[in-house]
Amino acid sequence: MKNNDLKNHRHIATFVHLLSFGKWIFPLGNFVLPIILWTVNSKKSEFIDFNGKEVINFQLSITLYTVILALVGGGVIMGTMISGGPLFWESLDDGTFLFSEDAGIFSTIMASGLICGTAILILTILDVVCTIKAAVHANEGKEYYYPITIRFISHDDIAPASDESDSYYKEESTKNESI
Repeated sequence: MKNNDLKNHRHIATFVHLLSFGKWIFPLGNFVLPIILWTVNSKKSEFIDFNGKEVINFQLSITLYTVILALVGGGVIMGTMISGGPLFWESLDDGTFLFSEDAGIFSTIMASGLICGTAILILTILDVVCTIKAAVHANEGKEYYYPITIRFISHDDIAPASDESDSYYKEESTKNESI
């Protein structure tokens, strides 16, 4: 494989990672954009295929964790509000502050929102940091495995590098030089 092809594959793999930021532009952009670029280029190299699978697995995992946290947090909040009974709903209608009489409802709602909201914020920060780190690794020709990822799409057909410091492209370029 030519050196220009190797650079091109590294750049494509880098953009596959960076396109997951598409979710900040339109809903599901973190799936649609990387899938398009990955699907079009996955047959060109194992490196692009590996990176595409990693991006999709990570984005699916992060989305799943976020939805679960939102459902749990929202469920606890709604359940707590419903369990407040008729007095709670009447207090919402007449504008009185029911929570002054029953701090348990208020503290449960606040704790649930704070815990789930903080966990979602941590997932968002992890998403940004790991995506940038993966893009840098891809640009250097190195494999990067995202943390806390469920492997929805497996890497069975791709063997990982024996040493993490070795990159796919270093091994590939030494093979080509010896030929």
